[in-house]
Amino acid sequence: MLRVLSLEVMYLLASHAHTRDPGRQVYPDGTINNQWRTFTSFLDALVAWDARWYSKIAEHGLGGPVGAVDADGVPYELRLMFFPLYPWLARPLTYLPGVSGVTACLIVSFFSAIAAAWGLYAIGRHVHSHRAGIMLAAVWAVAPAALTQNGAFTESLFTALSAWTLYALLKERWLIAGLLAGISGLSRPTAAALIGTVGLAALVAAARRRGGWRPYAAMVLAPAGLLAYVAYASAKLGGVDRFFETHQNTFGAWWDYGQSTWQVVTDIMIGVGEDNATKPIRILSVLMLAGYLVLFALLARRGPWQLTVFAAATLVLAAGSHAHISMMGRHLLPAFAVLLVPAIALARARNRDLVIVLGALGLLSGWYAGWLPFISGQAI
Repeated sequence: MLRVLSLEVMYLLASHAHTRDPGRQVYPDGTINNQWRTFTSFLDALVAWDARWYSKIAEHGLGGPVGAVDADGVPYELRLMFFPLYPWLARPLTYLPGVSGVTACLIVSFFSAIAAAWGLYAIGRHVHSHRAGIMLAAVWAVAPAALTQNGAFTESLFTALSAWTLYALLKERWLIAGLLAGISGLSRPTAAALIGTVGLAALVAAARRRGGWRPYAAMVLAPAGLLAYVAYASAKLGGVDRFFETHQNTFGAWWDYGQSTWQVVTDIMIGVGEDNATKPIRILSVLMLAGYLVLFALLARRGPWQLTVFAAATLVLAAGSHAHISMMGRHLLPAFAVLLVPAIALARARNRDLVIVLGALGLLSGWYAGWLPFISGQAI
């Protein structure tokens, strides 16, 4: 219900923005020239940016040989930059009558979000209580950039895999944790945070002589998916250097040790490097990061160390990678472990107060989902 509320607000904002300025161009069309186009409905935000690539791969596969181009004039090799698990899950659905690549991806996201919420509930219940589990899933549903949970993005799928992996770690089910972490490595490169958490937890268990051979198996299974796909894509492209160069030169994504994030923070603090178009999103993104860091500090004091390690690694990857600052909310979404702090606080609240707080957060989440793409025109 919270996501429905947010989507309704997003729909109203999208309709308003289109009525006020129907010719405004806010999305790249995905061709080799990357021409920008106008939006037509609120669904555009759910299938824009990375979602266009995933839906294309879901419908047409990874494509032809390196050096060739597809019908839009885009080199096939660029599809190798997008990890394949999400479009692989969507591709079988495209063989059904009337199911396009976009529809297939949205279906996968829908069920992935349900699996993620279920996993979050399981973690919250294990760590604190049944009510805290419900609140953890609810808070995640209304987090900033939660619109990507419903769009053709990998956030819901990766969150589901991460949640169930961490739950398996908390229950010391090493083979399940290793297997799920290995699968997550096929979903996105930031799965490194989850893989590292599983590896560290397994190493601690082995050092304490707990679990027998299973922690060692988890150490082997966890990085398998990520290493396998990077090796495959690198072989197709002619080397691992070519793989990372394409990420950097074409999509502007690389590890810069937080330089770009720190640049935005310092620009805001001293009031330089801003213009009227990007100033609001820069401020909001920095405030989001600051909020997550505060919640992390509180989690580190009392939360299970496995959740703390995963949250820390996810935050480091989000803040330390070069990307447009408007994507910060989406990149922080998998750091759901820090949301355990407000979830436990809400679990102690009265039902009437919960309705007010969660309802307000749902409205704010929907506002952000509509404002970010349709009014600010920034990347998701």
